[in-house]
Amino acid sequence: MEEQNKDVIGSAMKLVRTLRRKENPAKHESRGAGKLLRILQENDGMSSRELADRMGIRPASLTEMLNRLEADGILTRQPDPADQRRNRIFIQEKGDALLKKMKAVRQMERERINHSLTLDEQEQFVAICEKLTKSLEDFRNQAGEQ
Repeated sequence: MEEQNKDVIGSAMKLVRTLRRKENPAKHESRGAGKLLRILQENDGMSSRELADRMGIRPASLTEMLNRLEADGILTRQPDPADQRRNRIFIQEKGDALLKKMKAVRQMERERINHSLTLDEQEQFVAICEKLTKSLEDFRNQAGEQ
């Protein structure tokens, strides 16, 4: 295959899709729920609006996720003492345990992936990813200036 015909982006996207795909995800172990719980663990008591902005999703989409997680005791919503129209979201013990489990699974996946590459290959892969990321960022920044 000639150099210019290799689909680097397609290969990278395939790798990312494979990494993100879960065969039989347990209840509440989605990427979205994991991201939400990680954010709350660092910023417990955020408002719904702050959390939606931080996650980059619509408030309506967040509400659906919050309803499911709250129904199972993973988090709670409590009225903001300073503004009763606003809710604050707090992670519960069950949410901390779920996040701990998700992090352990992620670490196991990391180890499995790293095991499939030599140390030199790992270093090369990281360097190539960083180079491509910088190249794309530079290209987008230049396109934005024009």
